[in-house]
Amino acid sequence: MLAAGSEIANRLKACRLEQGRTQRASGVRVGLPEEVAGVRINRYERAVHNRDIETAQKIARAQGVSVAYLLAETDQLAQLIDEFGKLSGKAQDALLLDVRRKATR
Repeated sequence: MLAAGSEIANRLKACRLEQGRTQRASGVRVGLPEEVAGVRINRYERAVHNRDIETAQKIARAQGVSVAYLLAETDQLAQLIDEFGKLSGKAQDALLLDVRRKATR
């Protein structure tokens, strides 16, 4: 099971709100039964209920983000992951090379 950290919960909620979805609609989009969808998403967003990796993957796909974004240890890392994913493959390679150079100094 994945830890139910408050950072993850906050990112889940932020993604849902950015897309203008209710908790129920978000849960149904993930594939949860309609009768429990809102309650389950609410519990994930409040970090009351742990989610397994399969559920985290479904939630990430439904929200249009990567699992890495949701599970990042800090908000800065999450933002970096999100922005990195928007770049072309060539731009990702160039940025990764630049970061490696800076990290080895």
